[in-house]
Amino acid sequence: MKNRPPLPIVAVAIAYFFYLVWQMVTEFMPVTAGRFAVSVALFFFVFRGSRAAGNTLAFLCAVSAVMLLVSTVASIKENVKEAIALTVFAVSLLAFAAYVFFSPKVRAFQRNAVVLQKS
Repeated sequence: MKNRPPLPIVAVAIAYFFYLVWQMVTEFMPVTAGRFAVSVALFFFVFRGSRAAGNTLAFLCAVSAVMLLVSTVASIKENVKEAIALTVFAVSLLAFAAYVFFSPKVRAFQRNAVVLQKS
């Protein structure tokens, strides 16, 4: 029996990896390469059904969203369009974090992954 990760997690992972690759191609920075390596490791365990990795991913997304909202408050007077974009991105991150942490589909996937690994 195959246990597949929920589609929203796969879609976000693909979009995020394309974003990181685009950053490394356009303007390479070692911190981006490090973020890419850590993200590959984290998503590897998320896709295998690790609840700890899923919770870590949700926590990091939530912290990133809060940081973006702080940046939004700081930049709203200088650039309204940027502030709106940051707000949309922050809300998206919060929604994804809530999905990963509270979704019954994600919990069922994680539960089934543990059962499959034991057998």
